[in-house]
Amino acid sequence: MKVGWIGLGHIGAPMARRVLDAGFALSLWARRQDAADALRAAGAGWCDDDLQLARDSDIVCTCVGGPGDVAELHTRLMPQARPGTLFIELSTAAPRSAEISAALARQHGLQLLDAPVSGGVAGAGNGTLSCFVGGPADALALGRPLLATFSQRIVPCGEAGAGYRTKLVNQTMIAGVLLGLAEGATLARAAGIDAGTLQDALGGGSARGFLFDAYLPRMMGGAGPVSFSLGLLRKDLRLARDEARSHGLHTRLLDTALSALDEACTRHGEAAGVQMLAAG
Repeated sequence: MKVGWIGLGHIGAPMARRVLDAGFALSLWARRQDAADALRAAGAGWCDDDLQLARDSDIVCTCVGGPGDVAELHTRLMPQARPGTLFIELSTAAPRSAEISAALARQHGLQLLDAPVSGGVAGAGNGTLSCFVGGPADALALGRPLLATFSQRIVPCGEAGAGYRTKLVNQTMIAGVLLGLAEGATLARAAGIDAGTLQDALGGGSARGFLFDAYLPRMMGGAGPVSFSLGLLRKDLRLARDEARSHGLHTRLLDTALSALDEACTRHGEAAGVQMLAAG
């Protein structure tokens, strides 16, 4: 099947590479052509025009910044696509945006899945992501072989928007863990506990988990690669807070996390990694 891919960021690029390595005919479009250089060298095609990418593809995958980007792309691309084309939206966006895009897809004889993922850059590269899927079962059946190239778990969550809603629950939960890790790392540094000792002491206990292993060393050292940025986490948590408020729920944790992220973004910039939550 011909796959068109838009979105070659920290997580989008390794996902696209796994699609290519699995044998799909992959074509790319990006605002910065150099973002596609590595994948093109590995055999991916290039489209100078994203509208042409939509016309030529059986599946169109997008992995972009947020609801505004998703809406803009779907509004422009869906009218250009052939009837029967499947759009797979892999970003983290608002559930309402999926419902709007699903209606637009039906209008043009297309199918849509909202299929955000969790598991980080390492998970994308290793093919071990969890994928939360909203949309019709027949669309998922069509898209499952592609999703399986980078996902270890593919979980149907309901109708359009349900994948996004599940991802926002996930982001709410990890916000609490990241805040706890950041404050714990800050306390350890102030108390003179070095990173190695802390990892040895806590690495076999209840504090340990995926985020502990991934971020505690970076938080203790105040450095390391950026696999998830402060700005993207803030965007996700704003969406989660909007979703919670739409159900009349309290948002105490989300409010606290967003306050910390606002301060961190001001100090370190939106592109800095979430490990900078522990940098003060």
